[in-house]
Amino acid sequence: MSPSTIAFEGEQTIRTIGDAAARLRDALESGAVVEIDCRAVTESDLCFVQLLLAARKSAAARGVELRLAAPAEGALHACLRTGGFLGDGVDRSASTEARFWMRKDDADV
Repeated sequence: MSPSTIAFEGEQTIRTIGDAAARLRDALESGAVVEIDCRAVTESDLCFVQLLLAARKSAAARGVELRLAAPAEGALHACLRTGGFLGDGVDRSASTEARFWMRKDDADV
């Protein structure tokens, strides 16, 4: 089954979180694999990061695979780094969440 892809772009902050949440909710209800493309995000805050983490948890509870289309980069990567979501910089492979953000599975560790 091909993934249902959601592409986010531009500003993804508290001001736009309602639309992002609705798009994620719809995707989680419609497929077994949901892929999130954040490469065109130009501004991100912790609300967007928290939304993606909540969507990941909700997906797991429903038996849906949720993954990023590409490793976090740009504004999203900067937000993750500032928020401490990428580990301590020494061993990123130790964190399950860091592996999610950087698109690394257990075989890559």
